[in-house]
Amino acid sequence: MNHVSRLLLLGCASVVVNAHASGQTTVQERVCAQQPGAAARRVVFEQGMTPSVVFEGETQPQPLGQRMAEQRVPGLGVAVIRAGQLDWSAVYGVRAAGKPAVSCATLFQAGSLAKPVTVFAALRLADAGRLDWDRDVDALLRSVRLPAGKQSAEHPVTLRHLFAHTAGITPGGYPGYAQGGPVPSPVDIASGAAGANTPRAEVVDRPGANLRYSGGGYTLAQIALQDTQGLAFEPLMRRWLFQPVKLSAATFALQQATARGDIAEGHAGDGSPVPGGWLHLPESAAAGLWSSASDLAQLLTEVWKGYHGRSAVFQQASMRALLDATPVYGHVYGFRLMGEGDARFLVHYGGTTGYNAGMVLNLRTGDGAVYLANGEGGRGLGGEVLASLARAYGWSQFQETRVRRAAVEAAAVEGLGGRYAFGASGPRVVVERAQAELTLVFPNGDRYVLTPIAAPEPLQFIHAGSGVRAGFMRGADGAVTLQLYGQQGVREPDAKP
Repeated sequence: MNHVSRLLLLGCASVVVNAHASGQTTVQERVCAQQPGAAARRVVFEQGMTPSVVFEGETQPQPLGQRMAEQRVPGLGVAVIRAGQLDWSAVYGVRAAGKPAVSCATLFQAGSLAKPVTVFAALRLADAGRLDWDRDVDALLRSVRLPAGKQSAEHPVTLRHLFAHTAGITPGGYPGYAQGGPVPSPVDIASGAAGANTPRAEVVDRPGANLRYSGGGYTLAQIALQDTQGLAFEPLMRRWLFQPVKLSAATFALQQATARGDIAEGHAGDGSPVPGGWLHLPESAAAGLWSSASDLAQLLTEVWKGYHGRSAVFQQASMRALLDATPVYGHVYGFRLMGEGDARFLVHYGGTTGYNAGMVLNLRTGDGAVYLANGEGGRGLGGEVLASLARAYGWSQFQETRVRRAAVEAAAVEGLGGRYAFGASGPRVVVERAQAELTLVFPNGDRYVLTPIAAPEPLQFIHAGSGVRAGFMRGADGAVTLQLYGQQGVREPDAKP
């Protein structure tokens, strides 16, 4: 889960590139599909990359290969949708250092993009009268039972809650299991049995009351789907989604993904390879999807057709009921909403050890994109991919952040260091100070060095790698507050500057 969710819901391996005399770098590229006229738009995208934060008067556009090298992402798949159809798709780079180039069929681990994929299959089951989203999920489960918690007869946990992240269930994400070691079953994981590396799924908040991002909720949904349909998850998803939408690469089968051999191996943020190539994620519905970018773009185009009554796979009424639902904290069934009217996009991201992914879709215009990266640096690169596509296609969303650097003396940041609390039981964020430099340290250990920027308010900063903004304010009583992700943290009195 990203820092936004946390606050709201609360040495380098080489990358294979070619160097030119100009100092630019390129990666191996293969175009997989392309509509007439799309080549020019693709070239604009590939040559106009910038970091997610552009410092006015300083930052210059770079080619995609250079940005991949700097973000230590060996391989990348991109597919772009325009007016409801695939405009182009391409792959870049290699499966791993010293390994073959990424092919159009290479599988990437797509992480949490598995969640909306699961929802769309469950939607078809509901339309076929085979699944009731509003029934108490305990009545659907055969293999596991939810322990007593905040649920009740008046407020049961339902599949609708699980899919919308409003079931009040913890935990959030899943770390995965190493190659060569034991891999527990989804039932063991949901129960917190021996061998599982996450706690059991429990209802810690009243169902329907709040948004609480939960991989555990999707694992329960996975088990409920299997129990009600009498099928293992992979054949169930193939029958109810992959085959009808004509997806040729997407799979939840770990063995199938391994047997194909055409796998983009994962890499840490420093570029070092994940031992064994990748981690196993038996929590399929939450994070266990393998796919190509083209396949996920094919799914998004079918979703768009369903929304507009042009699909033989999805019913328009149910698709609109799903995606036009009243947002909960800016989310609908796991999708984040960005923008308004004709500029509104559905957005979903995914990140696992060694991989990063994202997909976006404008339901009005039929514009969208998918990217899959076999490096954790793909989180930053993905933002740059979307920003470059926004420039190439004229989207108002996903534009890079443009700021002007400011000078700050050490005396100006005196007293800003310390620990900041976001609510009595919320997360704590540490601010470290070294002379005039401030660094945000999040509970998971992420460290964001802050750059001072010019703004109407004093003491405004940004993290150049992610675009995360932080603002400090001193009260008349000497109290210091930190504005972060739209939330306000208060510096604890006993914190050391």
